[in-house]
Amino acid sequence: MKKLSSLFIVLISFFGFAQNYKGKIANVQHGGLHQVQLSPEVRAAANENLDFLRIFDANKTEVPYVINAFKEESTRYNSFKIISKNSIKDSITSIVIQNETGKKINQVNLNIGNTALTKSYSISGSNDTIEWFGLIANETLSDLIAQNGTALEKTIYFPANNYKYLRIDFNDKKSLPINVQAIGIYENQFLPEKLVEISNFQYKIIQNKEKKQTKIVLSADNKHQIDAITFTISTEFYAREARIITKRERKVKKRVESYDEVVAYFDLNSKNEKTIYFNSLQEKEFTIEIDNQDNQPLDISNIQLFQKPLTIISKLKANENYEVVIDSTYSKPSYDLANFISSSIDNLPKVNIVNFHKVENKEKNSTAKSFWQTSLFMWICIILGGGIVAYFAFGLLKDMKNE
Repeated sequence: MKKLSSLFIVLISFFGFAQNYKGKIANVQHGGLHQVQLSPEVRAAANENLDFLRIFDANKTEVPYVINAFKEESTRYNSFKIISKNSIKDSITSIVIQNETGKKINQVNLNIGNTALTKSYSISGSNDTIEWFGLIANETLSDLIAQNGTALEKTIYFPANNYKYLRIDFNDKKSLPINVQAIGIYENQFLPEKLVEISNFQYKIIQNKEKKQTKIVLSADNKHQIDAITFTISTEFYAREARIITKRERKVKKRVESYDEVVAYFDLNSKNEKTIYFNSLQEKEFTIEIDNQDNQPLDISNIQLFQKPLTIISKLKANENYEVVIDSTYSKPSYDLANFISSSIDNLPKVNIVNFHKVENKEKNSTAKSFWQTSLFMWICIILGGGIVAYFAFGLLKDMKNE
């Protein structure tokens, strides 16, 4: 019976504390397919889970939609300058490249002429090309025949570093040198004008003189997907290491303790752009720590957070009233429209969700179904029925034992 009571309480909590939000779609000028823009507030309310989203027309009929993921990005190839390439017969080939970006890297792409050879290599780093420090040793490079053309690309990995120079030493003791034609790195570039600003984050800047650090504490009411952070810095010359730290919880024996976790590292450098991009940062509160060393703190006048835009495609009627609902009890919808719409359609008219807000209890009650029509009532009946059956079954067994 204790287990039944616990289950009953869990179900009451689930149905009683579901998160509900709603808004309206405005300015549908013409009938047909539209892109419905999802603001950061809508995405945060859904916790980036669009299974919870529904569109209803004026008759409360569900309107199908298809998710239109962000495609406005390009990949840029940054070629590193080859400072020197020296070969010692039957020994090694050393290639020294310069990392002019000043950014931390943990990989490079080699453009190599076709060869059936297998090469071992080592990588070291330096800031002056005189004193070198090891990164990796005796790694193997193989499968160097391109399926098409006369060259191919291979990515090699090593510990993250920001050395000004990297040296790759290929072992030529067992075979002739290979033809490394270029060395560089690919970077995803998001078009800044396409990013959407997250406006409801607040931040405060704290200076820790003892640790020689600047701490920036950022917080919002809900968790947001963060794809980029832009810093407005008026300091003229700087090169600082920074990291993003979040609070996490872990269970230690029978208690839960809080700890700090570093989720991202990045550099702030006056030579580089001031927008930092991230792959999977979704937080409600986090801290940016900047190491100042013996320098004065950076003069930061503004911080902006952005996310890649996300829209849904739906067929809407002109001048129709539509309601958008976020309900955490909904499951993933299945619409026929998904079979007829490509993953990304450009140049469709765009509409916005307005008057988006959390549904208060009074508002829920005014539009709610009768209690006996709800899932909660059904579960109460099932639990009570099961409890009654169990009660009489245990009683019957007890009577049989007494006889």
